[in-house]
Amino acid sequence: MQTATSLDHRLDRRRRRSVAALALLLACSSDATQGPATPRARPTVSLDHVPAPEVPPPPKASPAERVAAFTPVRLDADVRALAEPERAALDALIAAARGVDPIFDRQAYAGNPELAERLAADASPEGAARLALFRIMRGPWDRQDHFEPFALDRAHPPGAGFYPEDLTAEAFRGWVAAHPGDKAAFESLTTVIERDGEGLKARPYHEVYAEWLTPVAAGLEEAARLTRDRTLQKFLRSRAVALRSDDYYQSDKDWMDLRSPVEITIGPYETYEDELLGLKGAYEAFVTVTLPAASADLERFKGRLQDMEEHLPIPDEYKTRRGRESPIRVVDLVFSAGDARKSVQTIAFNLPNDERVRAEKGAKKVLLRNLIRAKFDAIMRPIGERSLVDEHRADLSADAFFHQVLFHELSHTLGPAHVDRGGQPVELRIALGAAFSPLEEAKADVVGVYSLLYMIDEGEVPKAMRTPALVSYVAGLLRSMRFGVAEAHGRGATVQLLYFIDRKAITRDRDTGRLRVDLANLEESIRALIGEIIGLQRLGSEGRADAWMSRFSALPDELTTLMSELEDLPIDVRPVYPLAGESP
Repeated sequence: MQTATSLDHRLDRRRRRSVAALALLLACSSDATQGPATPRARPTVSLDHVPAPEVPPPPKASPAERVAAFTPVRLDADVRALAEPERAALDALIAAARGVDPIFDRQAYAGNPELAERLAADASPEGAARLALFRIMRGPWDRQDHFEPFALDRAHPPGAGFYPEDLTAEAFRGWVAAHPGDKAAFESLTTVIERDGEGLKARPYHEVYAEWLTPVAAGLEEAARLTRDRTLQKFLRSRAVALRSDDYYQSDKDWMDLRSPVEITIGPYETYEDELLGLKGAYEAFVTVTLPAASADLERFKGRLQDMEEHLPIPDEYKTRRGRESPIRVVDLVFSAGDARKSVQTIAFNLPNDERVRAEKGAKKVLLRNLIRAKFDAIMRPIGERSLVDEHRADLSADAFFHQVLFHELSHTLGPAHVDRGGQPVELRIALGAAFSPLEEAKADVVGVYSLLYMIDEGEVPKAMRTPALVSYVAGLLRSMRFGVAEAHGRGATVQLLYFIDRKAITRDRDTGRLRVDLANLEESIRALIGEIIGLQRLGSEGRADAWMSRFSALPDELTTLMSELEDLPIDVRPVYPLAGESP
């Protein structure tokens, strides 16, 4: 991808409002009543004892200002080396991937299609801005401002389009308790819960979304006819079967075995969209061009995964063994759709999420090289240069950021995968409910930097990366915080940063107001945080996890001020895909 353009529009009202609301939103997000007990209160986190001046609440930002927070960037790739059959297959994969957009729109909010038509009818400048924001957010709520409505006068349903809007988590659990025969279908990743008279029923995705899944599956089969790569042929055909049946087990294993110059990742994977229970997968698609040399350079790390697990600073009984095949792919992204193309853009992923496949084969880590570089250039480096003391600026490193992304994804494979309930293993995503995603993202961040430091000690990564890894890690937390607490990575990053501030690993320079990192203290704090997070995962209580995260809910005034000074920087990028026929 080309280097991102700078953002010319200032977002002072929007960013101050969002950051000032952050502490309240974190505090309101906990649900300690579901856990056995509430942890003791933690003192308010503070950078120093000098209060910042009070600032009156800023006025509401306009849709145009919110749109300007997402800077357009070209995501291109060099496809000149592709043989003609693979180039034709790439075009077919892009066409097939487009088909998940109408599905995801309905999963995000059932009323999205009708609302999109109404918004498109308003040809005024404000109407055009509102429609543009609607398309970025994939709905009428601002995802970076805790789902504040901007195009609809109603609150965002936490169950998105997966459940009846008035269904509560308690009612869902009550139904399952009273109807144990429904448990598997109701908790399935691939069912929609609907009203059935006075009761409830679960309908499989392949029935609910058949109108769109049928042509998507046919498009994958067409691409299989075009490509000469046998691993891609095998995957595309098995994934077409999976889209028509909701049984992804075999095609997930086939996806792990891909050795193709072009690839597609497509299906219902992540559960971030389901804020009610964290159970339901949202459809997404990534179409990519593989970078074999860069991928081969990182393959050595997959053989060290069990070493990383054993090195974790946790009790041995918390450690686990999964399949360690875990291929690593470095790719350039040429198209994305569905859940992969909403507000904040994914820069890497670690799939599949099926613990059966992970137990057999591990999980594939895919790094989107062109997108990682663009985000560093457009967002992360400027954030670090403004928020950290001058002595840290030289240690802001694109290479360190790339390795952090890699080790974040590797770390999703580390730590507990299940909790024990009555002698039966229960997946963490089910046991922790809506608390699972932010806690898991925080775990992957902190275990990732810890494992990167371990690989530096082991000589797998140059020693010169140690300080850049720690400094860039802190800058990365500031970057993710700006996603907002309605987003799992944003909430997880906020918890980490406040934890380190509480332990004085990060302090405020009184002369400049910028942040200073105590590198030795930060390393010790990373070890401690790993123990707390994995201990919570091992416990498997949604209430305790939420209560623990809420202990890090009060932003120091100085940090609020610092974050507001980043207001003219983009929150994220808005991708433009030339190979898919798109232009800015």
